[in-house]
Amino acid sequence: MSNEELIGDFATESLEALADVENDLLSIEQSGAGIDSELINRVFRGIHSIKGASGFLGLKSIGSLAHEMESVLNLIRNRELVPTSAIVESLLKSSDVLADLLRH
Repeated sequence: MSNEELIGDFATESLEALADVENDLLSIEQSGAGIDSELINRVFRGIHSIKGASGFLGLKSIGSLAHEMESVLNLIRNRELVPTSAIVESLLKSSDVLADLLRH
């Protein structure tokens, strides 16, 4: 499989994962301080997978943004940060930027 095919497969799978991430982030926002651990872990894993694969493929911009998102999600997972509307909105915007990067 060529590098181009690998990147195409990565982009397709990552875009599918981001669709789920966006829906889950909206649910997390509704929960506020009552964080659903399974839900936040699922979002974290999705972004972590994108970060890891982008690093393997040398896609630095995607990896860097996913890393920053992962850091915020980890703070939420550890209950060091409450997922307010502003925080979730930032994560959603970041997810949109990731999707744009993946499409290009």
